[in-house]
Amino acid sequence: MASLNYSAPSTSHAPRCRGEFAAVVIGNHRLCRDHYRLVLRLENFPPSHPGQFVEILAPLQAMDSDSHEIEWDFGRPRPPLRDQFLAADLPYLRRPFSIAGRRDGPGMAYTDIDIIHRVVGKATGILEHQRPGDKLSILGPLGNGFRVSERVKNALLVGGGVGIPPMIYLAEKLARRGMNVVAFAGAQSRDLVSLTLRPDFAVPADLLPVMAAAEFSAFGVPVVLATDDGTLGFHGYVTAALDAYLRCHAELRSEQTVVYCCGPTPMMRSTSVVAGKFDLSCQVSLEQPMACGMGTCQSCVIKYRPADAADWVYKLTCTDGPVFDSRDIIWP
Repeated sequence: MASLNYSAPSTSHAPRCRGEFAAVVIGNHRLCRDHYRLVLRLENFPPSHPGQFVEILAPLQAMDSDSHEIEWDFGRPRPPLRDQFLAADLPYLRRPFSIAGRRDGPGMAYTDIDIIHRVVGKATGILEHQRPGDKLSILGPLGNGFRVSERVKNALLVGGGVGIPPMIYLAEKLARRGMNVVAFAGAQSRDLVSLTLRPDFAVPADLLPVMAAAEFSAFGVPVVLATDDGTLGFHGYVTAALDAYLRCHAELRSEQTVVYCCGPTPMMRSTSVVAGKFDLSCQVSLEQPMACGMGTCQSCVIKYRPADAADWVYKLTCTDGPVFDSRDIIWP
């Protein structure tokens, strides 16, 4: 009989700093058909790690008949809407987004973070139209990031769709440690690859990692690109590319290699299976609906059972994760 008891968030981690910040939009660049890179500047933003995320509350912005902008002042009640705007059309809950990159200014006077998002609904539709100078409410950094052991020498980063952004942040950190890093980036088709493809590189259809994506090549990390329909790179799922790559590289099948993954749940489940087939450790950053990001709403529970446990318990993605050992998850 499975346990229905909720397992409280781990207290083994040192206390983390987090807060609410008014972020200023520095840039909002379209990467492909549906994806954008939002660059936000924050003051006194706490230290963060790859795999952590932020919660963004899209601003309440409307235009009256004279085209004067009405803005929500953070921390104050929302102003009444004019007749032509319906409250039901505005997002009231924050949305979680992985940190795709971070750059600290001189003396850490300010921090720029990258958020890569796909326009799929009302909240991301609002983010699509943010312009330099606009402000957003940011809560973070939240959650626990990827773990890197000193014994790890090789890292295989597997990202699919909006699961690619945390892989970019992780690639920078691992490359600076002198590790051998190869990224695997998957998308449904070429026009949904959320990366800046370098025009001076031809993307091969085989498994040869190349410096084709500017986001990874900036840190000396080659990438294997895969599309479901074969319009760019490897023809097939990115997990199939990972499987084929490991079959061709026996030297990577050791305890010194770790697979890091983020993306849709079926993709992460398949990545876990591939890693297990080659007896490799695999860490996954789960993508779950999260309304608060701090363990209050309890909307992001998963079933969790470590190898040495007799039964499973519930864990919260936002506070216990979002990064977990893939072997400890009871996949849906």
